Amino acid sequence: MNELLKLPYEIQIVLVAGYLGYKLTTAARKVEHKTEDFLLQVLVFGTLGRAFAYVVTKLAVMLGYPAPTAVVDTDYKSVLVTGILAILGSVAFALLWRRYLDIAIKKVMSALNIYHDDHETSVFRSVTSAKTRWSFIQVHLTSGTILESWLKLPEQAGIPTKPVILNDDGIALYVTTIHPKDGDSRDCEQVTATGENIITYVPRSEIKQIDIGWKK
Repeated sequence: MNELLKLPYEIQIVLVAGYLGYKLTTAARKVEHKTEDFLLQVLVFGTLGRAFAYVVTKLAVMLGYPAPTAVVDTDYKSVLVTGILAILGSVAFALLWRRYLDIAIKKVMSALNIYHDDHETSVFRSVTSAKTRWSFIQVHLTSGTILESWLKLPEQAGIPTKPVILNDDGIALYVTTIHPKDGDSRDCEQVTATGENIITYVPRSEIKQIDIGWKK
């Protein structure tokens, strides 16, 4: 860390801006990159952020605003301005990549029959990242019981989470119906008499299969 702090401020700005951009593009994807891939992506996002800061500064000067001066003694105004602009540029590009550019590249590559990979790390991630509207979900337990949720809660606007939470460690859902292995199905109350919503957590080790009903 001390070695990083000794680097010129221009390099520090690129690294900080690049790291924030990198984190935004990989957030929730659980991606693990090799060291060289990680560093190169940080440098790419940081360089784009720094280029954005340069362009904005030049445009500001053309419009008559004073150019940031070099750092002298304790005058860190130019560093602050450049750093903020670089971070904004890097973050904006990362959001643009995550929201539009990545999807566009997938479609272009698929249309050209170059590859049909969706850039996700697993089939599970492909399912959870698909832009669809879920109507119901059924969780088949290893015991043979099926937990079902129609994702419609009486007080859905007031629940502290989404109607269903899926992650690598398991699933949490508001169960509407239980289908036992033996016996009749029974409906479940999702709201207690005192107004609490009941959410059920099922660990991954107890899940045999998950069925999802969805539409575009």
